[in-house]
Amino acid sequence: MMMIPSLHGFYAGNDHQGRTFLYAVLLGLFALGFMSVSLQGERFSANRHTQIWSLIAFFLGFPALLAVPFHEVTASGQFINSYLDLVSTVTTTGLPVFSTGTLSETLVIWRVCLGWASGFLIWVFAWSLFAPLNLGGFEHLGARGTVDDASVHGAHSTARLPAEKFWREAVRLGPIYVWITAAATLALLVTSGDPVFAILRAMSTIATFGIDIPGHSGAGWASEGVIMLVMVFALSRATFSTTFSKTRKWKFHHDPELRVAALLITAAVVVLVCLGWGMSSGFWGHIKAIWGAAFTSLSFLTTTGITSDYLPEGLRGFGQAGIVIAALAIFGGGVATTAGGIKLLRVYILAGHCKTEVDRLIAPSQVMSGQSKSLSKSHHNAMLACVFLMLFILVFAATTLGLTLTGSGVAEALHLTLATVTNTGPLAQGVGGSENAVIELGTGAKLILAVAMVFGRLEVLALLALLNPDIYR
Repeated sequence: MMMIPSLHGFYAGNDHQGRTFLYAVLLGLFALGFMSVSLQGERFSANRHTQIWSLIAFFLGFPALLAVPFHEVTASGQFINSYLDLVSTVTTTGLPVFSTGTLSETLVIWRVCLGWASGFLIWVFAWSLFAPLNLGGFEHLGARGTVDDASVHGAHSTARLPAEKFWREAVRLGPIYVWITAAATLALLVTSGDPVFAILRAMSTIATFGIDIPGHSGAGWASEGVIMLVMVFALSRATFSTTFSKTRKWKFHHDPELRVAALLITAAVVVLVCLGWGMSSGFWGHIKAIWGAAFTSLSFLTTTGITSDYLPEGLRGFGQAGIVIAALAIFGGGVATTAGGIKLLRVYILAGHCKTEVDRLIAPSQVMSGQSKSLSKSHHNAMLACVFLMLFILVFAATTLGLTLTGSGVAEALHLTLATVTNTGPLAQGVGGSENAVIELGTGAKLILAVAMVFGRLEVLALLALLNPDIYR
């Protein structure tokens, strides 16, 4: 992956950047070769703890290696700045560590390529690691086809080694990921006429990595429409896989995640349009405002974080409209996608459970329909969703408290926590009224942000299963 910025650096005439990444590639190949020889013949444990600890080490340790050439090229002064930016990239958060325009085109291209590759790895990790362990939202799929049922059909065999599961899912999902990216790139090239913008925006969108691409034109109506189609894949696993479905025939109105997403986007658009009604004039002005609200709502619901060019300026920032957009980011996208947040399936389960409880309060003597087994599964799913929600709130509160203890204001700490725990980095743009607010934080605060991004990506329920499996069971 680092050969891409190396070749681009030499092509652009920046020999320093090209040599830096080339030396990093050579050093990395030497280190990998040395490790493969030294670990040859070793037998590794394949239990739950080993797999999750390996994933944590990947998200926290791998960016430290990638940050070495990045720090050498940017000369940002502190290594922690480069490390935080690379953690943001590997977790596809897109936290704005460096202000827009300070990075060269070579570094921007590398960050997008790395975010695209990381998004694919996150996708594969979800199916190869979290699905067999019933984590990451898969714990709620028992009523729609359990992991054990899928194993009978050969989709998830628990007898295989983790590496075999990883490569099997990578082969299965790789063509889908590449074809969606290629189709989006071609469509954006036709609509925008900018090849660099087309490929970078397509790669960042499919990975829900909504960073700014400086030096390139805005999206426009047609391009934003293409981006919206790509972001739909982050709303539900059923858009690209039917492994956990009762039937192979998929319909939109039968998918709970897409139904909840449509309801949330509709409600958000109504609220945003009402808040910004006086900020636009004329028929086309209101149409643009509605389109901008719809695009931005979908973008933040999938934790991509791209703001529409047609959203009125008064709706940007941390005002009343910002609360609505932040709430969408908290809800997050679908299970087994690159989106972060609570996940739409948990929202659906909690909403259904609340409706059932309200019905019982209104009519306590009513006869409950359905088999007792299905009712017990529904109660179990609701309990797991409540546990996750409580853990999410605790992590959110702990991160906010940690940032305030390092010197950040309460409002600034809340915005940074929202951006990191939900893996929606663009929520932190302009925090504190400065483009360099993140880079101006202390070392302790930056480490807290890095850990919060990893917590948001792995989900706290996986950490609970890691620290105490008996409680999770």
